[in-house]
Amino acid sequence: MKRVSTVVMLLLLLVVGAWGYNQYMQKVTYHRYLQAQYDRSFYQLVNSIENIETSTGKLMVSSQENTTIPILSDVWRQAFEAQENLSQLPISQPELDNTSKFLSQIGDYSYSLSKNVADGKKLTDKDLKTISELHNYAVYLGKSLQDLRSKIQGGYDLDNLNKKGTQKMSQIDSKILNVNMNTVNQQMSNYPTLIYDGPFSESQAKLTPKGLTGSNVSYDNAVSIAKRFLGKPILSAIKYSPNNGKIDAYGVELKPTQNAPSIYVNVSKKGGHVIWLMDQRAVSKVNISETQALNYAMKFLKSHGFSNMENTYSIKANGTVQFNFTPVQDNIRIYPDIVKVKIALDNGDIVGFDATSYYMSHVDRKIEKPKLTEAEAQSKVSKNLKIESSRLCIIPLDGGKEVLAYEFKGNYSGDTFYVYINAENGVEEKILKVIKTNQGNLTM
Repeated sequence: MKRVSTVVMLLLLLVVGAWGYNQYMQKVTYHRYLQAQYDRSFYQLVNSIENIETSTGKLMVSSQENTTIPILSDVWRQAFEAQENLSQLPISQPELDNTSKFLSQIGDYSYSLSKNVADGKKLTDKDLKTISELHNYAVYLGKSLQDLRSKIQGGYDLDNLNKKGTQKMSQIDSKILNVNMNTVNQQMSNYPTLIYDGPFSESQAKLTPKGLTGSNVSYDNAVSIAKRFLGKPILSAIKYSPNNGKIDAYGVELKPTQNAPSIYVNVSKKGGHVIWLMDQRAVSKVNISETQALNYAMKFLKSHGFSNMENTYSIKANGTVQFNFTPVQDNIRIYPDIVKVKIALDNGDIVGFDATSYYMSHVDRKIEKPKLTEAEAQSKVSKNLKIESSRLCIIPLDGGKEVLAYEFKGNYSGDTFYVYINAENGVEEKILKVIKTNQGNLTM
């Protein structure tokens, strides 16, 4: 009897232990799930605030409805998303009152202004003053959230985020002022569809490539082309399936030596043009300057038939520097035909090449003379922008269209903007803001 009782007790202990362990594992899993959710919400909150800061800055140098409405719509969308992510954080709600109200007001105000502009009204000086004030609050909020992110060590631990987050958000919230603005009722069914489409380097909406010339080539031809393009001894070549769907191409994986990282090259089936290249080798030392790297890139392009190219952008990271080049015709930049070259800063090797945009867009262009003079185009630019330089260029629009435009580079409130005025009809086609980073300048 005693032995039976002992066995029963052991079984009960095992059952209770298993149940307890199962409960513990469920709690750990749920804890990790919550951490992932808070991590995502916080990251998206910071991203939305930074986008609001960028867009409100653009509004100060926007002068026409076709650019103003998409920017205002984007502010409204980002404000709504920021408010939603703010409410998901494990931070006491009283510490979020003014911040939440600020996001609600800037969203409502942007929606109200977009409706006014759509009805033919222009932004008034009072509107611009309010937008400038909102921009300053967005800058403060963005910097404060970045500071909070750096103070939370070891990830967004629930207790850590709750404690430090509540304390920091209380400080932030006390300085987010209440801006008196007219609010309007929002219905998500009326959500605007006009969304700004981003930098020129990402604008590829064409259905078929325009720049491919020549007859179709075989895979063996593509291997030979890839080897010649790389210009170094190759031990072996393996076929792989490229994931770039814009241009029908062969994928060639090259091995310089047995133990060397692979070099991937995409060669177009039509014409045998090298579309894309990536060398996976690590770069641990920096032995050459960016100026030397630029010279290597220019020499490389010239040797492969890309003439009259001008560097328009660069970014440095992980021991490499990437340069964006555009062709120049009659002193006019052709932005749709961008070619990207990445240089290793240890020895000047080409470790990256992307001519997708070039082969999607490139044609022999006959550029007509602009109907507007530079002075006439400049009169279309917002008076808030302090213009520093200007030039003619071809820019891409939605749907694969291109227009001749005047590019005006200028400064507003310490930020650099590029405003593009259609050289034929004076329409403000694009506004880009320069974002400075440790690696280089980005345009948004």
